[in-house]
Amino acid sequence: MKTTRYVVSATVALVLLFGATALAAENPAFMKFHTKGDYAAVLANVKQSLEAAQFQITGEEALSKGLENNKAAFPEGQWNSIGFENVTAVHFCSMVFNQQVFNMNLDWSILCPFKLSMYNTKKAPQDITVIVQRPTYLLAKDPHAKAKEIGKTMEDRIVSAIKEGLSH
Repeated sequence: MKTTRYVVSATVALVLLFGATALAAENPAFMKFHTKGDYAAVLANVKQSLEAAQFQITGEEALSKGLENNKAAFPEGQWNSIGFENVTAVHFCSMVFNQQVFNMNLDWSILCPFKLSMYNTKKAPQDITVIVQRPTYLLAKDPHAKAKEIGKTMEDRIVSAIKEGLSH
């Protein structure tokens, strides 16, 4: 009983420290990470951690700002009906990954840059979600002998970098 309590406590502590990671129930191609904090600081930490893991940030779009700038294009009451506050897309790529895949299968070049989206809502601005596509899912049915290995390697690197960024 005591051991079970320690295991449960350790699991809860890890989830609180690194944010929960889960496959998105609606779509197994995505992974979600949850944390609390200041949106701009969390975004900066995640980007810094990606760069420290040898990913290059190739683009960033403030998607929510773009929608807000064009809200007149939406019918009355239909703009931001979900109540988002910030939504940012970050594109990132790994030169190491590119070198590996270009020498195996040029079709895999479609995977780079990878993309994550980070968002919060007006109702809960401190609750931040990061969602990313899973390379393992995208390569799961590829016939190449190295597809699953490459997918897992890249997914592990991405997950590790995101968790590191969320831990600050």
